[in-house]
Order: sequence, then C-alpha cells, then structure tokens
Amino acid sequence: MLYVLYVENTIIDQIKNSKLVILDADGVLVEENTLLPYALEFVSLLKKLGKKTVIFTNNSTRDPYDLHQYFANLGFDIDDFVTSSLLSVNYCLNNDINTVFIVGEEGLLKVFEKSGIECNEEKSDAVIVGMDRNLTYNKLAIATRHIRNGSIFIGTNPDKNVPTPRGLEPGAGSMIAAIEASTGTKPEIILGKPAKWGYQYILDNFNISNKDAVMIGDRFETDIIGALNSNIPALIVATGVSAHRKNPGKYKAYPEVEVVNNLGEIINFINNFP
Repeated sequence: MLYVLYVENTIIDQIKNSKLVILDADGVLVEENTLLPYALEFVSLLKKLGKKTVIFTNNSTRDPYDLHQYFANLGFDIDDFVTSSLLSVNYCLNNDINTVFIVGEEGLLKVFEKSGIECNEEKSDAVIVGMDRNLTYNKLAIATRHIRNGSIFIGTNPDKNVPTPRGLEPGAGSMIAAIEASTGTKPEIILGKPAKWGYQYILDNFNISNKDAVMIGDRFETDIIGALNSNIPALIVATGVSAHRKNPGKYKAYPEVEVVNNLGEIINFINNFP
C-alpha cells in the first residue's frame, strides 16, 4: 500500500488553491458501471469548495452528452466533459477532413454524425480508431484498405488497456496497434492524453491558466505526462491502472509525482488541513 503524509506545498495544497480540477474518469471515478470509493464525496467536496470540475477521458465509447447522462445517473453533479472522440472531431474539422471510416463504438460514431462529418465505409479522408468491444476482422480489413489507399490514420487515444472489475482489458491502443501492424503505418496523430492538445483545449475553454489547474489521474503515461508537458500539477490515485503497478508515481525519466491510495485520502487531507 502507498501512503502520503501531509506536508506543506504538496499537490494537496495546489488542489485547495486551484480554480479547475481535471479528473480522469475510468480508474479514478468509475470502473465500467461501478463507482470507485469516495468518488461521489470527492466531486461533491470540489463543488462545495467552488472548484470548476471537468472530466477529461480517453474513453471514446460515449459522446459527451451521453457521458453527462451516465455520470448524472450515478449521482455526479458534473457539467463539463472532454472526450477523445470530441477532440478527434475538432481535429478533423480544423483539418478539412470531411469523410471518415470509424473503428469504434456507437458513441464515437454519434459524435462524428452530430458534427456533420460523413461516416463512410467506401471511401474516407481519414480512418478514426477508438476502443471497439465489437471489433471484427471485416472492420479491421476495411480500415487497413482505406489507410493503404491514402486515408489519414488517426487514433483517439493510446490506452492499450482499460481498467474493469475483471482486471485490465484491451483499449483503443490495442486496436491502433493491430492496424499499425497490418499497414506498416503509424497514426498521423493520437488525440487523447497525453497529447497537449486536449489540455490546451480545456484551459482555453475555461479561460484558466495552467498554474490554476490540477490533474488527477490513474495512468502516468497518459494522464500525468500530458499534464506535466502542459505545466499542470498532477496527482495519481492508486486505483484503476495504478492499482496494478508497484510504483505508479514513477515513470521512465519523468519527475516523480505524488500518489494517494484513493480519493478519500484527499478528502481527509483537505478536511484536516483546511
């Protein structure tokens, strides 16, 4: 188990002094449809403290509206959601990509359809690859044909695995890897965390400086690297992916970040050291 003792000038102080708290979803607040410990209490405390809160998730299987409904049904009072599917749409709109073939689930299709970008199996300007629990050989074959014929290869996010109550299971990164192996082509861009693109999108939309924001995640190589590269203070919760790691606060040559066992520890720190 990991324990963090309270000292001044830690990330806990930065959370208390922040204007915006960016939260990962899967592995921090929920695992599939299961609430993680203290998640509701923590989000409620942030609202009580007057913090702006946004969920920033690499999960592309729900569009932001459906994600809002999903979290509301679980009891969360959160209004703002940024997903890798939303970032993928914005990238396409900004780069004159008008037709796409999608490897992904209904939520990814829906957000593209709402944007007016055509989803087409016969021809495409780009192939968009996200997590797909209904992945078929035929879908992979179509994607590879499009890429070989010149379609731009775009990944929604690099997460090779996603946390579930059953353990880690394949994520979008695994689907991207399969198509990369078949085509010999790397994605032109992967939009979700750790790319700085999404973090800047959030800061711009909230009109908030990176010094006034904090990121809380469970996966160093996405949540934390993206925050550090954007000069946003970051904290790891040892749930989700990090529950399966010996030293979740350390990754390659990056600066070590603080780790708490669960969101309840942050609640205790804030309540005991106001």
